[in-house]
Amino acid sequence: MFCGKRQICFWLAIISFAFILAGCGGKTENTSYYYGPSWTRAANIALVYGLQSVNKDFIGSQIGSSYTENIVTMDATGANQKAWFNVTDTSAYQITCSPTTDYLAYMTTLSSGYYSKVVIRSISGTASSGVIDLIELSFNPGIKSFDWSSDARKIVYCTATEVRTVNIDGTSDTLVTAESGVTFVSWKYGNRIAFVTQLAGGKQFSLIYPDGSGLMTVFNLSTVDIPQISPVNTNEVFGISGQNYYRIEIGFPYPPTIIKTNFTGSLPRISPDATKVVYSKTGERSGVYSLDLTTGLETQIK
Repeated sequence: MFCGKRQICFWLAIISFAFILAGCGGKTENTSYYYGPSWTRAANIALVYGLQSVNKDFIGSQIGSSYTENIVTMDATGANQKAWFNVTDTSAYQITCSPTTDYLAYMTTLSSGYYSKVVIRSISGTASSGVIDLIELSFNPGIKSFDWSSDARKIVYCTATEVRTVNIDGTSDTLVTAESGVTFVSWKYGNRIAFVTQLAGGKQFSLIYPDGSGLMTVFNLSTVDIPQISPVNTNEVFGISGQNYYRIEIGFPYPPTIIKTNFTGSLPRISPDATKVVYSKTGERSGVYSLDLTTGLETQIK
């Protein structure tokens, strides 16, 4: 069928109009995700911020998307968010902040339940002399958990069979204790290292000095998991048991105190003044929350 000039112009106009509509009607939809929070020594919160961006045309069809992850800090209310490092390609797990310096650390490269690297980064916000921006410690075959020492000169870490310490420059890698089924380790405050082992009948929570002395089994097969030592009273430990969040007084014959029932947070981290823990949740109530350790009040931050 022959089309005259008038018809050709008509169809060209329709096509041009469609392109204009597509350009004018397109939109980007952003979804934010927050997880893995930890307290800085200044009582701000460091965490991973994920941003999913979906580009759609004027009729709502997806034409492109992107996802990025950054480590950010914010104040305890969720305000004043500041981006520090892009971790899209590496991911950041179990962020923990130095108790005495402006550094944070996290694990990367997860494979079969083990992490092969700990990355230490400065969040001082300055370029002053002596600030090291990046330290990387590699582990083969890998580690399951780690934390800062109380003087921030070392980290403590665990494999499935050992608890060890190492200087943050990678020197003096030292065995603290050999155990079976180690799943989690923490330190950060006080003179003792807390760790959890998975045994046949359940989990066991223990404390030990970094030189390997003074091993104490606190709870055997009826324990708190993800223990956090209080920075204010280092004989006080907080952790999860079953569906509840507890406080334990080490060395006293008191039963654990329930802080919150039906606790669903992941990896709660204690604040420098021991008044709150911060954690993330997944599922329908995903986001970042804080829990008041005196009142048991839970507040969503993000």
